[in-house]
Amino acid sequence: MSDYLKDMFIEVRDKTDNTVDPIQEVMDEVMGFIKKAGLMTERKTQDLTLKLSMIPEIEVSELGWSDVRTPEDGGEPVKGRERQLLENYLENILGSDASRGLDSLPQQLSKLSNFYENPEQYLQKAETRSAKIQQAVSMLVFYKTLTKIIANFNASSAGFSFESFLATLLDGVQVPANTGTIADFYAGGTDGEPISLKLYNEKSVEVGGSFVDLVGDLLNDSKDNRMTYLVVMKNLKGQAENLTGNLTFYQFDFTLDNVMKIIGDSKPASKACIILPFEGEELSGVDAPERIRVTADMVQELFVQNLKDLVNNDQAVDVIISSPYFQYGTDEMLSIASKSTPVRRYADKRKKENRENMEQILRGMPAFENQENLDSLVLAIYAALDKASVQVSDLRAGRKEKIAQILPSLSSYRVTKGSKGKKRDAEAENINVAAEKSIKFYNKLKNDRQAQKRALLKTNGYLNEMQFSLNKAEVMNLAKPMASLEVGAGAIQKMLSETTSLLNSEVFAIFNSLRELSDNLNGFFASGLADTEKATSAIGDAQNIETKTEKVRDDE
Repeated sequence: MSDYLKDMFIEVRDKTDNTVDPIQEVMDEVMGFIKKAGLMTERKTQDLTLKLSMIPEIEVSELGWSDVRTPEDGGEPVKGRERQLLENYLENILGSDASRGLDSLPQQLSKLSNFYENPEQYLQKAETRSAKIQQAVSMLVFYKTLTKIIANFNASSAGFSFESFLATLLDGVQVPANTGTIADFYAGGTDGEPISLKLYNEKSVEVGGSFVDLVGDLLNDSKDNRMTYLVVMKNLKGQAENLTGNLTFYQFDFTLDNVMKIIGDSKPASKACIILPFEGEELSGVDAPERIRVTADMVQELFVQNLKDLVNNDQAVDVIISSPYFQYGTDEMLSIASKSTPVRRYADKRKKENRENMEQILRGMPAFENQENLDSLVLAIYAALDKASVQVSDLRAGRKEKIAQILPSLSSYRVTKGSKGKKRDAEAENINVAAEKSIKFYNKLKNDRQAQKRALLKTNGYLNEMQFSLNKAEVMNLAKPMASLEVGAGAIQKMLSETTSLLNSEVFAIFNSLRELSDNLNGFFASGLADTEKATSAIGDAQNIETKTEKVRDDE
């Protein structure tokens, strides 16, 4: 085998076709050889101590977890390599024909929890030792990947990665941000159930979001007028390698029937969302102005027009907006934008490095590469988007003013920022009374979906684009714990220790050598095929894989 691997490595090393991923090609070849060599064979072992580092790793990144569609013509999903790897491991755990929708989540979590509690008992169900090894390794990879997400990312990135992770577990498709839904992903594909996922520390649970988007979801007949919230509470201690604790899963649903009651039990500022405008005892017949939907196309149109007015050179503007850096909402544009405003603006122009960065982008265009001074053009780009942001704000403010004029009663249902004592109590009581009246009226509409929809479109929260919020106690009143999973290096080491008799050192040594082979190949190719030390190490790793694989195969 050593000659085979060496020749294979040299062949890949000497390739010049830039379309080939040489690292992946080598890895695929090695893995194929391992499978043919009979890695999953029975062997008697001695007590061994296996290390966490020996468990194969799946890289965690936004790109790697992606599950996108082919452009324009639809087509089959195009899954990231890392997502596909996790799906393969999940198939070993759950079975190839297992349901992966939301209804299956309690059962899936139960399987994972049972393995943690008693690995040996769980693995007794497998018919062969090969199947046991397959399931055990898959379980350990799952737990290691989950721990990596929870332990090694900040709150924002961990939330996104965990969202991607759960979407993979449920065969889901993630939903792009700012698309008019409160859902984060659809379980079971684009036609599946919409799910809003929340990952919080147990002591700081605050579930909420846009009431406008929530209403929009409840109006959607194709999704059964339902929005499922999956709340995962973290109870963790330590960081990174020392992390320990558990994740507890909760679920509850918003429906047309219960939305008023759920929000009506929240704090006053959130409860104000459900207040309806009345004329006497009847719902007001006044139609509010149509909602202003802020889209990327809308902002881009305003930006372009503003830029044309400022530059007074349509040809130059056409060149500028041909770049994705100057197309609102693209990844490139957002990479040089601020992060705090509702309509994202370009990063602070008061900072010299931001202006220089934009100038560098412009000089990458043939039309501007030789232009002596681009300061005025850079400032015009900033000003055009700043004005677009103000224009959007003005449009939304104008709509709110019209609503206040035709439905003046709604403007009184507010909790003033910073209010205290009797003033705050009076504001809260005003909201409570109005919310109770609204709930009683809405409850009479039960079994009449069209009437419920019309009422929700006239709520204070929908018309005035408010946010709702539920605290931990309110969530706990709605949801019951679905399952709890232990996470952390300690939990994984416990599982490793209890499967030592099954997972011999050679199995994990092979995976360890595979990882080192990947690292050395990366270094070799990154050096432009010049680092002979990395090349020699890669060949040594391949030879080690040969030795360990043959040992496992022969020790049946």
